[in-house]
Order: sequence, then C-alpha cells, then structure tokens
Amino acid sequence: QDTSGQSIVATPIKQNTPQSPGYPVRIQIDEVDINLPIAKGYYNKQNKKWTISRNSAYYAVMTSRPNTTSGNTFIYGHNRSNVFSRLLKIKPGSVAYVTTDNNQRFIYRLSRSFTTNPNDSSILYYQGAPILTLQTCSGANFQDRTLFVFELVGVTDA
Repeated sequence: QDTSGQSIVATPIKQNTPQSPGYPVRIQIDEVDINLPIAKGYYNKQNKKWTISRNSAYYAVMTSRPNTTSGNTFIYGHNRSNVFSRLLKIKPGSVAYVTTDNNQRFIYRLSRSFTTNPNDSSILYYQGAPILTLQTCSGANFQDRTLFVFELVGVTDA
C-alpha cells in the first residue's frame, strides 16, 4: 500500500526488461502532489553548471536509465513550488512513479534522505541494485542539497 492507503499493484521485478531502457519522461509522487515532466539534463564541464530551469525536473543523462538490473537514476530540480519544494515534506515509505518514453512505469519507495553540500557528487557514481535519487536545494540560502533515495519496488506498463 502507498501512504494514502491505496494498494500498489505491480509486476514483480523482472530481470528481462527491454534491452534498451527508456528515458524518464514523468515523475509522480501523489503524497506531495508532484506530477512533472522530466527533461534531459547535462553537466557542462567548462562552466561547471547543470542544465536547469525554474519549472522543470531533469534527468542527469550520465546516470542509469530506469531499469531492473542496477544503477542510479538521478533526477534533480529547483526547490520551487512548481518543481521539487514539496519533496522536503515526504516521509520514508513514500512512493514515486517514473514513466519512461518506452511506456514503462517504475515504482520506487523512499528509503532515506540526507543533506549534503553541492560539491558532493558521490551519488552519481553509485553501483548496486537499481535506485532512484531525487535532488533539490535546501537550507536558509539554498546552499545545501537534499537527496531522496528510493528503492525499486516494481515495474508496470504505463
């Protein structure tokens, strides 16, 4: 069940998902009323800046696409009311849904969150069971980054 008491029905995690995982195109977290399109985000090494805007969530293309095998799908966005500000209110056990451009819906459950500094990029190099990490700014002057780590629960057709 999700935090609203609704049952989550998902196909058990399959080891034979498509050879070419899809790109994430939508993030939904019902508990905190987040339902956003996702754009592709890039890191520019020359100016040391990420693709970002005031009204979108972004998938860091150098991280794993949603899959049932391994890796971290990393999605980030500003701490704004129309993007990720409500993330700061979610609790462990909250459910996130990520829909891909090949019509799969990945279901994740929040396992932990933590705050770090903007220079901490260790989560981008994660290797292990498939996870979803969401990131937004936090702190009095938005100087910190809060990361929300979700474990894969299952996958369905979108």
